[in-house]
Amino acid sequence: MRIAIDARLNAYRTGGIPQYTRQLMVALAACAADDQIVSLQHHEQFRPLVVAPNVRRHPLLTPPHHRFESWLLPLELLPVRPSILHCPDFIAPRYRPCPAVVTIHDLTFLRYPEILDDQAAAYYRRVGASATHADAVIAVSETTRQDIAQFLDLPIEQIDVIYEAAAPLYAPITQRPGEVRVLAATPLVAGTFMLFVSTLEPRKNLPTLLHALRICIDRRPDRPYRLVIAGARGWRDGDIFTAVRDLRLADHVLFAGRVGQYDLRWLYNACRFYVNPSLYEGFGLPLLEAMACGAACIASASSSLPEIGGDAAIYVPPLDPAAWADTIESLWDDQQRCEELGRSAIARAARFSWHQAARATLAVYRRVVEGAPVHPAAAETTVTASPIPADRLTICSQCGAALVATPAEGTIAVGGSTRRHIAPRAWVCHRCGHVELLAVPAGVAAPVLLNGTPASELLQDESHGPMAVTEPQPTPGEPVPAAPTSGDVPDTVAALQPVPAHGSDGTGGAEATPSQAETLIEETVAAGDPSLLAADVATLPAATITAPSADAGGSAPVEPEAAPPPRPKRPRRQGGAAAAKDDAPPTPPPRRRKR
Repeated sequence: MRIAIDARLNAYRTGGIPQYTRQLMVALAACAADDQIVSLQHHEQFRPLVVAPNVRRHPLLTPPHHRFESWLLPLELLPVRPSILHCPDFIAPRYRPCPAVVTIHDLTFLRYPEILDDQAAAYYRRVGASATHADAVIAVSETTRQDIAQFLDLPIEQIDVIYEAAAPLYAPITQRPGEVRVLAATPLVAGTFMLFVSTLEPRKNLPTLLHALRICIDRRPDRPYRLVIAGARGWRDGDIFTAVRDLRLADHVLFAGRVGQYDLRWLYNACRFYVNPSLYEGFGLPLLEAMACGAACIASASSSLPEIGGDAAIYVPPLDPAAWADTIESLWDDQQRCEELGRSAIARAARFSWHQAARATLAVYRRVVEGAPVHPAAAETTVTASPIPADRLTICSQCGAALVATPAEGTIAVGGSTRRHIAPRAWVCHRCGHVELLAVPAGVAAPVLLNGTPASELLQDESHGPMAVTEPQPTPGEPVPAAPTSGDVPDTVAALQPVPAHGSDGTGGAEATPSQAETLIEETVAAGDPSLLAADVATLPAATITAPSADAGGSAPVEPEAAPPPRPKRPRRQGGAAAAKDDAPPTPPPRRRKR
């Protein structure tokens, strides 16, 4: 395979997604020696992201998060000719020359939409459509997987959970007592500070941590509390600096900014403990890095942090400054407790491996490349109804997956007549989102009749033959029904016409006449929107509806109700005057000649 990985974001950032991209490529280069990996990097990033025999750098002109990215990126992919495209930054182009896999790290912007600026919101609002049309979706935690199924309306069985891991660099190192390192022109002594690592943004919940620090200082002024914040500035971070000023914490808080990976490893090893008060995390990679270095950890009891930290960390409610202050105060001088948490953290972090993540991701690549297309061309599909589970009606005509019956409420008004109200019965494809509505007249209390058998019984009966979506054909010897007039609905839809069933002896069953109750409406779920698109609904030509007879228990013909005559058009009014009598056209006003 030729695997193309979108690594353009690495030219601009060094946070979680760029680290995920780089570490995944390093691990893939080792476990996929027979495959070629193409690193799609921005043209301004001259150094290759990964150096390996099977990794090739390919520069791109389109910057990440560009408004024309969905059109320009596919054009730049044409010379690459990849077998599959992996987009680690949520969004894959809709029109692309190859299958695509997307990684969704979190859906914070859907839970807390106010934390994004306008530019980021414009980019991330496309995540729903991207996930719907992607050939595979990878979630970095079970928490993220549940959120994708909830907010993006994707079937949960179609989402692969592949955990991230800490880079091999992050491990315990030997330090001298009282070792000092200078960061941001400020000397730091090992063992004298607590650490927070992340980009500064609203969901990191730093104001709560700062208020907790103020409480700790007020309780014990004799303790030299100090907080080191390592991470670049993000967006809407003004409240953080305002809290430091208002709480008079300038002497107790150090903003180290963006630090290198070796300085970051030293910080993890030198801190008293690591704190993570985030409101929401899709995975929490800094937490796992700190645990890999043997740091005691305090984290929020929210999102994926308990899933990643397990029993090797202390969890605190994210918006309770007093609880954070109590935990920090109790752990500050408890060296024995910190060492116990550090040993548990190392064992917990060892359960996550980039080699395992690369092997699982490679399996997703091969499944997508070797599998059938997710959205094949629409075609007439014949469905074999035997054997059929009790909760299935037919097979999706788009991807071949079985449809699941779902409840549908309300009616659909067809035309202006009350008689043309229909009640939908819905079957949904869990793979591609395709929806089939079986429309029946709203006045019919019993389930819709298919070949004289209620649909509820059809789900239990395995004797029915295959069904095909065909145009209604008249019965031999029966006059061809007239085309609908202008008063009727002008559109036409196909009818769900049962095909003769064939038993084991090769004999065919009787063919039923299509009826007005057997109308099939096919729709597709809008991208990123769980609601259905508006469908063009039409009625079939007049036909005989088969219904069970009340006397003999068989079937008796029921003549359809005659269509009401069209209403006469009202005459127009000119200049507010009454229209002419006897439906005569009104006399137009005299035209004034221009001089």
